[in-house]
Amino acid sequence: MEAAPRIRVLVAKPGLDGHDRGARVIAAALRDAGMEVVYTGLRASIPGIAAAAEQEDADVIGLSILSGAHLSICRRLRDELGKRGLHGIPIVVGGIIPESDREPLRQAGVAAVFGPESPLDAVVESVRALASGEQLPQAASRKAPAAGIPATRLDHAAIAVKDLDGALSLLSDILGQPVAWRETVPAQQVEAAFFDFPNGASLEVISPQGNAGVEKFLSKRGDGLHHLALRVKEIDALLVRLDARGIPLIDKVSRPGARGHKVAFLHPRAFGGALLLELVEAHE
Repeated sequence: MEAAPRIRVLVAKPGLDGHDRGARVIAAALRDAGMEVVYTGLRASIPGIAAAAEQEDADVIGLSILSGAHLSICRRLRDELGKRGLHGIPIVVGGIIPESDREPLRQAGVAAVFGPESPLDAVVESVRALASGEQLPQAASRKAPAAGIPATRLDHAAIAVKDLDGALSLLSDILGQPVAWRETVPAQQVEAAFFDFPNGASLEVISPQGNAGVEKFLSKRGDGLHHLALRVKEIDALLVRLDARGIPLIDKVSRPGARGHKVAFLHPRAFGGALLLELVEAHE
């Protein structure tokens, strides 16, 4: 009895972004599942992907896209495949895909969409089903709920004070070190100062310069702990995922923060009103 032919998958990385770790992880998972995988490498062109799919007799095409150009890329690829008579090859897309773009992708001929937190076994089984000619239910193309905020470490804890100079003088004496950084942050309407510690975390001290929220905090509670901040990567992509999950956000896109970092705040409702959390994408 002859063995069934192995599924052939073309994994491609179109666009100009140079991050292909996700594509390599998926390619390895598909190979481990017994499939033949051809990876085109970084910055593959649309005609090049279509030509490779034809040459390799691909059963499924997998695209890894982080550039935000997923709609344009998929429409152009479907057109290019059509010119070659390859209308039936399913296209699977993985990457940072906003929820609002998933239906337009489906209408553009994409069979399944997976986000960064999607289980590998779900991707493998979907590719296997598509290669067999099955149509996936719409729910199967949705990303799995995010596992959480992929923080790399605590960035800082912040206290709000009415008298910044007085607080910094007291803390310098208690901590035995000078202020490492001080600036006015126009985007947040605060003056901020930092004490830095050997493990990379900091203590931030803020005083309002027109920030109504901090002024309300001080009026109601007095000087005290204002928020905690977590260090993250790709903050804007993370905000898209959190917003898609319905996490209450103060900032749906990042804004300039102290030290030139990108920052965003989750609404205290995300933690039952118990915590104001800041996300920080720092210059490493």
